[in-house]
Amino acid sequence: ESTRNRQQVPAHHSAMPTRRRRAVFGAVAAAVAGAARAWNATRGPLEYCPSPRLGRDGPCERLRVPATYGAAVFLDDGATSATEWRAALAAIKRRVPELVIPRDRPGDAPLPAARGSSMGVKFRNFRRAALEIRWDDGTADGVYSGVVACATPSAPQATTTTPRAPDPSSEGVRSVGGRNETNGPPRSAGGPQTKQKGWWWCSAPRSMGRTATMTYAGHAFFFVDQSTRERVARFEMVLGRHLYVVEPDDEATRASAAYADALAEVEFTQAYLDRTGTPWLSYYPRAPPALHMWPADFVGQAHVVYTPHGPRDDDRGSGGLAVRLTALSHAPAGPRVFLVEQLLTRAECGRFVELGEGVVRQSRVGQGGGFESKTRTSANGWLARRTVEADATLGPVYARFADVLGLDPAILDSRRNAEELQIVRYDRGQEYAPHHDFGDDGSGPAQRFLTLLVYLALPMRGGATSFPKALGGRGLEVKPAVGDAVLFYNALPDGNADDRALHAGMPVLGRPEGGGGDHKWVTNLWVWDPHR
Repeated sequence: ESTRNRQQVPAHHSAMPTRRRRAVFGAVAAAVAGAARAWNATRGPLEYCPSPRLGRDGPCERLRVPATYGAAVFLDDGATSATEWRAALAAIKRRVPELVIPRDRPGDAPLPAARGSSMGVKFRNFRRAALEIRWDDGTADGVYSGVVACATPSAPQATTTTPRAPDPSSEGVRSVGGRNETNGPPRSAGGPQTKQKGWWWCSAPRSMGRTATMTYAGHAFFFVDQSTRERVARFEMVLGRHLYVVEPDDEATRASAAYADALAEVEFTQAYLDRTGTPWLSYYPRAPPALHMWPADFVGQAHVVYTPHGPRDDDRGSGGLAVRLTALSHAPAGPRVFLVEQLLTRAECGRFVELGEGVVRQSRVGQGGGFESKTRTSANGWLARRTVEADATLGPVYARFADVLGLDPAILDSRRNAEELQIVRYDRGQEYAPHHDFGDDGSGPAQRFLTLLVYLALPMRGGATSFPKALGGRGLEVKPAVGDAVLFYNALPDGNADDRALHAGMPVLGRPEGGGGDHKWVTNLWVWDPHR
């Protein structure tokens, strides 16, 4: 075994029945796990050293797995497995129920963006009134798309403590995420005031006079003063412009440091776009992520994690589980997306569905309690970690998730870096339109870093997860097997939020495997960086 990479695992294998695949793959990994763990104890930091075949120069990359990390890891450096991306996807397609490139074109060049292309945008409000955001659909009132809070300046040099702000807001015709898919009544936009950075922000808590959304080039939004019902601003979404500022209505605000900072952010975002071709959608400024990211240098790149936290319903008796992560998409041609195979057993999936039946309610989008939207028609609920770990079937799941993500299990807690597990049910015809899982509410650099989406029950038709900006804009639609997962990173290595991590839950069209109704069930874990 190389001391530069624990690797040399085949990137692909032929299709075989699930039980046999699990037994064969697990036996191979178990045979080397003991030696790998012994070597892990003396190896020092885990390093990734890509093969020269990948055209990457420079030293090995030190991966940020925790010092207490106990899983055995085998990294694919591309020395023997790197291949043409279409051929790699064709091999992966044999292992999943569905994998489609909806807009494929010959060659490898990215497809050009055009009017009507999806785009992430941010809004800043510097008026002294909370503003309703309304999508201009040609009617007098437009379509309600949330609220952006008001901002009134205090002393320009005032210093205050930044309030803890766990959840980015997101509203619009296509809503972004943030822990805003909650149930319960929406909070009033005229709620308590929160002081931050020398400003009094009057609004629903945590909104901070700014918000973010996913929309489309050519769409327009207008902003309505909640108290006077006056229309105070209108913006048409233009490719290449991703930050829109509602100008101050008084001189004190215009002369404030916060307004000057906003203008500096406008200048930075334009320079960043010109330099990288990518919009800056994260909080500004923001440091690079502190948490570990698995390397994704080419489609088909396959890493293997052997975790000691195997399923309790496993009849092999080894106590461990080998999990393969295969890159479906990589930067800069798309988001960093992995297929994670056989993460849960069918018994574990069934137990999650049983628990989910008792907690799911109509999904919402937007700030606070949010509002129902045609863009998200599913039902969702939340499962606390203590509930999952106390369950006779699901007890090892959190520790297994931590190993597969390369993270300390202690941080997968709602008091640290993770949200509670979300569980979602889609009935026939239901979907979640394209959206981002991140946002920028101005409260600080903390944001959703990764999404682990596990498939618990699948319809016979429909229900795939779509990544419209993968593969150079060609798009990618994937429906893994029951028990498999998709892992994708919402952050880029430089700290920006990844606009290409746009994704959608496609409509459910048919019955799930084994019958029982037209349903799709998934559960997902959101992990934040640097904290919640």
